[in-house]
Amino acid sequence: MADWSKLPSDVIPHIANHIKVIEDYIAFGAVCTSWRITATKDNFDVFSPQVPLLMLQGVNHEEYYQNIYSLSKKKVSPTFLPQVRGSKYVPITEGWLCTMERDTGEINLLHPFSHKKYTFPPKKPY
Repeated sequence: MADWSKLPSDVIPHIANHIKVIEDYIAFGAVCTSWRITATKDNFDVFSPQVPLLMLQGVNHEEYYQNIYSLSKKKVSPTFLPQVRGSKYVPITEGWLCTMERDTGEINLLHPFSHKKYTFPPKKPY
């Protein structure tokens, strides 16, 4: 069997640019670390029509994997999302989540698939 993680690094973004379905793009990023680094929003056609994915709130908030339900494939897949570990989160729009760290109360905007994160300034005491 071929070791896909050994592909030349300049080929990987070209493959990523041809993936049109977000679920396949998520699976692409799960192959190995170098593929996950390439699987950013910049290498995905965000304007291609998509059926939404639903992130299911798990019982154990300390896990690195979140269950994602695919409406098009009608199945639940555990997805590696360490960015939401230990956080409460609410979906906003276009894949963005508003997260709150359980320990610190820090509030962030997070796009778990592009790895972009914006931290809100801490709340000032009155």
